Order: sequence, then C-alpha cells, then structure tokens
Amino acid sequence: MVASLRMRWAWIAAAPVLFSPILYFGMPFRSVYCIVLISSFWIMEVAPTGIVSLLPIFLYPVLGISSAKSICLVYFKDSIVLFICTLIMTLAVEETNLHKRVALKLLCSVGTRKQTMLLGFMGTTAFLSFFVSDTACTALMIPIALAIIRTITRSTEASEDGRNDAATVESAAFKHLKKDERGFAKALVLACAHGSLIGGTAIITSTGPNLVFREIIQTNYAENEVSVSYVQWMAFAMPPMLLYLASSFIVLTCCFMGPRQLCTWFTPQTKEEQRISVAVEKRIRTAYDELGAITFGEKSVCAWFLILMACWIMRKPGFIPGWGELFPDHGKLLSDTVPAILVAFLLFAWPRDPWAKEPVPILNWNAMKAKFSWSCILLIGAGYAISEGVQKSGLSILIACLMKDVFGKLDHVYLLFAVTASITFMTEFASNVSTGSVFIPIVLTIAESIHIHPLTLSLPVTVACSFAFMLPMATPPNAIVFDTKLVGMLEMLLSGILLNICCILITVLNLSTWTHWLFDLGTFPQLTQHYNGTLDC
Repeated sequence: MVASLRMRWAWIAAAPVLFSPILYFGMPFRSVYCIVLISSFWIMEVAPTGIVSLLPIFLYPVLGISSAKSICLVYFKDSIVLFICTLIMTLAVEETNLHKRVALKLLCSVGTRKQTMLLGFMGTTAFLSFFVSDTACTALMIPIALAIIRTITRSTEASEDGRNDAATVESAAFKHLKKDERGFAKALVLACAHGSLIGGTAIITSTGPNLVFREIIQTNYAENEVSVSYVQWMAFAMPPMLLYLASSFIVLTCCFMGPRQLCTWFTPQTKEEQRISVAVEKRIRTAYDELGAITFGEKSVCAWFLILMACWIMRKPGFIPGWGELFPDHGKLLSDTVPAILVAFLLFAWPRDPWAKEPVPILNWNAMKAKFSWSCILLIGAGYAISEGVQKSGLSILIACLMKDVFGKLDHVYLLFAVTASITFMTEFASNVSTGSVFIPIVLTIAESIHIHPLTLSLPVTVACSFAFMLPMATPPNAIVFDTKLVGMLEMLLSGILLNICCILITVLNLSTWTHWLFDLGTFPQLTQHYNGTLDC
C-alpha cells in the first residue's frame, strides 16, 4: 500500500508513540519495539525499503540495545558481499539477455500441452532462480505467460513487454476467457511465482534466508563441528525442491484446471487443442528467433557463471582435496566470496564483443547505478541488524524459553512439524529475511538447550522462510502475479495454504530421512563454541 506523503508523515509521527507501551516491559521488548516499528514503516511504505532498512543504526544505540559501530558492521558481512557479487552476476545475465534466451529455449523444449507448459514454466523459473533473484525471475516470466495466454484466447492485445522490471508488467484483464482457459491462465501465472520461490531453496546463495543461515552458522560454530558447504546444501535441498515443484503442479492443476486434468496427460489432443498448440509454439519460437544468434557476451557470461559455480563446489568438495588447499592455512582464510569478487570484477573488463570497432565491457557503472538492487542489499543488512538486536537484548532467550516450553517435550518428528509450520505461516506476514534473522538464532539456542544437533531445527526454519505462497504482500513474486488481475486474493490464499501444507510435510520427511543421514543429525556434536550457551529459563 502506497500512502500519500501527508499520511506517511502522520504515521512516522504516530507510530513511535503508538508502540511506545512495549518499551515498559524491559530490555528484550525494546527489540520487539524496533521490529514492530520498522515493520510498520516497511508495510506503510513511508520511505523506500532500503532507507527504512537503515533505521536499526539509529534505534538500537538510542534504546541502549547495541552500539552504532557494531550495528554498522553487520551491513557489510561476508554473506552480504557474496550477495552483492551474486546480484552483479544477475545483472550481467540481464544485460546480455541470456536469461530470456534460456527461458524461451526451455519453453521450446517442453511442448505446448497445458500440463507440460505449466511444468515448463515452473521448472524454467525455478532453474533461473538458482542464479537470478525471485523477483527478477517472476518479472521475466509473467510477460511471456501473458503473451501465451493471449495467443490461446486469440486476443488482439499487444504481445508481452520484454522488460524485466516488475513495475513494467502490464495489468491484464482477460474478461472473455472460457472457464478452462481462465483456470489455466491462473495456474500459469501462479506457477511463475511458485517456481521462483521454490527454486531459491536449492542453492545456498540464491535467496536471503539461505545467506542469513550461512552467516550465522559460520560465525558461531567451528567449521569442523557444524558447517554446511555449497555442495552439502545442494545435496540437502535439491531432492525436496523437486517434490515442492511436483506438489505445486498438482495443487495448481487441481485448484484451477480440475483433478481430471492430471489423468488426461497422454490422451490425444482435440483439433482445437492442436490448433492452439501450434499457435503457442509459433509464438514462443518467434520470440526466440527474434533474439538472433547467441552472442559472444552471452557465451562469456554463461562461461563465467559455470567457472564461478565450479569454484564454489571445488573449494572444499569433501570427497577430494579442494583448490583451497593450495593457499595459506589450507584455505581457512578463504570463503565463497573470494572467487565471486574476482568474477564480478572481471565482468566490468571483459568485452561484450571483442571484434567491435569500439569494444565495450559486459557491465559498466551506469548499468549498476540504474539496475542494481541496493534496496535488497540493505534489506538483508537490516535482517542481520535485527538478529543482532534480538540476541543482545535477550529477546532470543525469552522467545526460546517460550518455544522450549511449548515444543521442547514433543517427539522429534512433531517438533520438526511444529517449528516448520510456525515459520511457514509467519513468513506470510514478515519478509523472509527478517523472519530468518529472528528465528534461526532462536532455534539454534533451543537445539543446544535440548541437546539436539543445531542443524536439526535451523535447516527447516531456513527453507520454510521461502514458503510464502498465500498472500500478495508476503513476497514480491506474489505481488507481481496479483497485479495481473488474473488471480484473486482467495484463490491465492487457498492454493497457497494447500501448497504450504505439502511443503511442510515434505520438509519434515526430508529432515527425518535423507538429511538425517547426510548431516548425522542423530549425533550431538562436541562443540567448542556455543550459540548463546544454555537456556536459563
């Protein structure tokens, strides 16, 4: 919701007073006051998100929670620098149009039956979100989806706008859709949002909560006791990600196209369906052909991406000595940020077309100024700052004690279910980064206090932060889909609840089986460092 300037000023003046009674309950609730106040400013959009994200630097010292110096430092942690490098790589992909080529090529390959198109959109968006932000993925795929829907309905509206900014996605009021076409249209646009959110769970560098988890684990535990490498995260997250996508496909098909569509996958197409399939295939093929031959710049960005991923995987692969062993202290001074910085630097010097009369680099600073998401960087920094305040104020201990009283006596599987479900529905009302920043430290404290492996609760909490499928305001991809006017609030809510339930069950199953073996979760490690020590409740 965007309020007028007068309304924004009124809220800026009223909110601190309105929430001030919270301050009278002691130091832990000063942190609650900060979280509520900052969250209200984000929701009311009283200022740009990035600027509001800097408020902890003012609030925490003033309220005696933490020093300004310590809060400022969290805005430039190793994980944030890694995320900056990831966004630079994303920008290179967008500048060369590589993402559109990949998306259209994949869509050309999946066929034009409604079921395969739905799976194709979902899988393509999930794959792109390994490397590109969920918002950018959805903003790329939605115009392509709308163009296909217009083709199916023989609409005379203009074809899709190729720009990638969410703000440029045009509203689409398809008033003359048939019932089955309307259901497919709703499922198709929701598949883009679901795919982008689900895909982000698969790679540890893909989304904010994953980076928050990585930073907290690396900061608070010795590497030989509790750690999750790039490869280990993929091994943990890839199998359930495929099940999340399958669940989304089933939920969207049943909710919007009817359960019978699941059984008609291999039945022959009618003449009308064949005609529509030919038109859709022609539209996708034409869009792909308009891109022309693959350029040197696209090949270069693809190559640098593969090199960077190889560096991340092979730094410490686990099954053989990695390249980190070649450096001082056997690579202990290195992190995933080191190769990422080098590749990001080279993109500003590598030519887009070396045979041009005046070669230009793949990236330049003007592109950075115009398109780089500093707001996203500052939002993640605010998440770290909130996490710092939650710990230093004692709020994490207070919440951990309450959660321990409620969940601590539950059986292992019920504990996993309760924690995962709580975070899943909480992230619908708060950003995924802030949810992870607050609750990952809390569940680490609970895990140590009840003597279970720290990863047992922190892994499902991290993944659950991405399960924001229910509400338009929960995450930007949902807002982009809602802005098409194809999906109503109740429809998004219903399909989101069903998908949330499926994802919770899959996560609990994964933690109780494959992940339990992968990280040896049945054994409590001998810790030389402890997260907040033991609970004194």
